Amino acid sequence: MPEPESVLLNMGTATWSSEDGTAYEVALEGINHVVGAYTRLIGESEAANATERADSLSGERRRWAARRRTLTPGDRAEVDAVTAECARLLAELRGTA
Repeated sequence: MPEPESVLLNMGTATWSSEDGTAYEVALEGINHVVGAYTRLIGESEAANATERADSLSGERRRWAARRRTLTPGDRAEVDAVTAECARLLAELRGTA
């Protein structure tokens, strides 16, 4: 039986450092927390029949989910901006700002 081809064979080399990769993972985790916070607020709004607020919050959640899909470890400035924005926004969404 032939040896299976490595999944890493055609990947090439990374264009970012391990620090950039770590910063990217932190930013992704921040986005995940923001999306989760919006999900909680959407649920609360729906329970209170605040449809307009739930719709607005759903739009924000979609915007953050889209941002998660477009973020790359190679854009350190954007990664750092996302991390800072997540920290600020989470404090606001959680009522600790």
